[in-house]
Amino acid sequence: MKRNKIFTLVISTLLLCSPILFTQCSFFKTANTVASSINNISDKINFYDQQAKHYIAVVKKAKKGDVLAIAEAAQLLTKAKEYKKDLDKLIPQMSSSQKKEVTRIEQSILSAAKTLIK
Repeated sequence: MKRNKIFTLVISTLLLCSPILFTQCSFFKTANTVASSINNISDKINFYDQQAKHYIAVVKKAKKGDVLAIAEAAQLLTKAKEYKKDLDKLIPQMSSSQKKEVTRIEQSILSAAKTLIK
């Protein structure tokens, strides 16, 4: 089986199982606590950007075959999607530059996710 097919299989499996695997992970609990306590829109966008950068770094490790990084990438992607839903609720209150920044961050996350699956 080709390496890409193995990665796709592992990622698909982890996406299905990741909530179970990472329920007790302190990093994700801390990230959720921080995310829920941020009130300022700019701060929320900055937090989203930090999480995206972390996700991209983890994806780079995962592409090298690090199984733990593959699992972490799956979980981070799930968290990013959840956080993006919260940001979407704030779109009416955002300036055009803030909207562009959120779109840029989302595109960087999606690009990284696509490279992991290829």
